Amino acid sequence: MAAQHVVGLDIGTSSIKVCQLKATKKGTQLVAFDSIMLPPDTIRDGQVMHAPQLSERIQEVFGLNKIRNRRVAISLSGNSVIIKKISLPEMTVEELEDSIQWEAEQYIPFDIKDVNVDAQIINPSAGQGQMDVLLVAAKRAIIDEFAEVVRDARIDPAVVDVDAFALYNCFELNHEVPRDETVALVNIGASTINIHIVAGGMSAFTRDITTGGNLLTEEISKQFAVPWEEAEHMKTSSETTLSMSGVLREVQRISERVSEQMVSEIQRSLDFFAATSMNAEISTIYLSGGAALQTGLIEGLERRLGAEVRAINPFQNVFVDPKKFDLASLQRMAPIAAVAVGLGCRARGDR
Repeated sequence: MAAQHVVGLDIGTSSIKVCQLKATKKGTQLVAFDSIMLPPDTIRDGQVMHAPQLSERIQEVFGLNKIRNRRVAISLSGNSVIIKKISLPEMTVEELEDSIQWEAEQYIPFDIKDVNVDAQIINPSAGQGQMDVLLVAAKRAIIDEFAEVVRDARIDPAVVDVDAFALYNCFELNHEVPRDETVALVNIGASTINIHIVAGGMSAFTRDITTGGNLLTEEISKQFAVPWEEAEHMKTSSETTLSMSGVLREVQRISERVSEQMVSEIQRSLDFFAATSMNAEISTIYLSGGAALQTGLIEGLERRLGAEVRAINPFQNVFVDPKKFDLASLQRMAPIAAVAVGLGCRARGDR
């Protein structure tokens, strides 16, 4: 019998996304998906500023969706996480587990006592007696902080993942992972851009950039001298009344300018990958995240990077019961669902 899925709980800077999946004979089925906004500054720079508020919102989203499974997968990103591909002498998984703490000390810029370390062999025979290993280290204090908030909501953080890997799991669930080309998965959240490059069917490069959709909210707030909440509304508003048309045009201009900044940041990371890799040419960029539909972003990426840009549909290979879900509403939420869906793919007993 297959292990039971945990519930994906994506705690972002501006919102919480929750996704419950289940394995059936026909494939993966959606049990629950929802998103709930967080008050501004609940999380700042990857740290929880208002833990009780956050716990309340987690309880609220579980209650509203009648989710009984209390075991969740959460994820981290940004400055609290280090991911490196390293080469080590060929060894067994058991030998790697025994030696990884010592090996990690050479690559991690934090005190090894302050981090949780994990590793996965991604190419057991890379040549000349070496193997490729993906090394992941996360600050223990940040893991403990988020785990405590989740436990305070009477929920068990059974799995702690990384946004970039959750993004890959979502991609793998919904698309065939290409074996003969290089693709980039780019998730643009409120305060972080996650990049995961997959080459030859394997993880080749990951990077988190500490900018995101909040940059546009800040610019609108500044330009129009309005509070944060109003700027958020203006950012996502589709009103086309004549009295608003001048404001909407200006919001669009700001959006295009901010998009150019984001494109430059993404391009820098992809250029760094290209300079250090044999499989440098990226054929397709798969885009997700709340800011992914920003005016000018897709066009800017295609123009500057010369690659096709597509949106990831996190529900493409997931059976969705039309009697239970409003399909149009779910499709509107699809851009923000990728990490939560990827986390929802995880199962009890996963490392």
